Amino acid sequence: MKPCSRLALLLVFLLFLAGMHLVSGARFSPIHVVTQALFDYDPKNYQHVVIVRQRLTRLVVAGYAGMVLSVSGLLLQKVLRNGLVSPSTLGINSGAITFVTLGIYLFGLNGAELFWPALFGGITATMVAFLAAGLVNRGNRDPLSLVLGGAMTATLFSAATTFVISLDPERFDDQMSWLIGDIGNFDYQPLIWLWPVGAAGLALALLLSRSLDLLSLGAEQAASLGTDPRLVQWASLAIAIPMAISAVCIVGPIGFVGLVAPHMTRMMIGETGRIPTLFCALLGAAIVIGADILARTLLAPKLLNVGTVMALCGGVAFLALILSTLRRRQA
Repeated sequence: MKPCSRLALLLVFLLFLAGMHLVSGARFSPIHVVTQALFDYDPKNYQHVVIVRQRLTRLVVAGYAGMVLSVSGLLLQKVLRNGLVSPSTLGINSGAITFVTLGIYLFGLNGAELFWPALFGGITATMVAFLAAGLVNRGNRDPLSLVLGGAMTATLFSAATTFVISLDPERFDDQMSWLIGDIGNFDYQPLIWLWPVGAAGLALALLLSRSLDLLSLGAEQAASLGTDPRLVQWASLAIAIPMAISAVCIVGPIGFVGLVAPHMTRMMIGETGRIPTLFCALLGAAIVIGADILARTLLAPKLLNVGTVMALCGGVAFLALILSTLRRRQA
């Protein structure tokens, strides 16, 4: 099957998941009720309110978070030539969370204001991860050393986050579910503020696709073909980090989608050209939407955090990828 056909098939599957998301929950909603809620909304109808104000919001937020995290992971894996990196495994998410909690505690920041400390935290965490990886492996390129550096960074910033929260726990009562990854925020405002970051990042990632393909041949080969390797590397990081941060600001630290989606994309349609970037974006959205369906239905009427579901599923996938990497090194 051609890549374009697989992309179209994935889009159909994503639309199916979206429909499943709208009808499922603590109580099943028939399709005709969902259709009425979407096209003839009655604010006095409780089912309409649940579908539009809760399920539809969760659907949009889950789709956005999955898209930006997966594309961010794809860019990081391509530019670093390391299939084990992602916003979560590099500690970017943890660094962002730490600086957000500092912004709330020290300055009382909220809403879109939190993007800037989160961005600074993500950049800082990336630098610390690279520094730690260099110290661990003494400057040699090794996929596992960067992952180890990222794990050390994530642990460091997670401890810092816990310390900040312990200084004034009551101030963070409203953020506790967000701190472990939650899309149950029934307010479009954060998404309205931050969706341009994801849209611009996706557009720029598509523009960089050819340069990243050339970079995969090696820095010298890419330079001989007219590509500036260092510029492409810095541009990719400048796109990947803000994209991940925009998701963290809305839903908190949802891990592993940025790790798993790029690998699934490579297995299904390869990694050259622009279609894999679009495919990865749609696949990431489908993964998080599917995880949210599970979070709302597994223990209904209780709600699980989608971050918890992703951590359980993604952790297994991450372990499998590490074992696969170790086998290749021993072969």
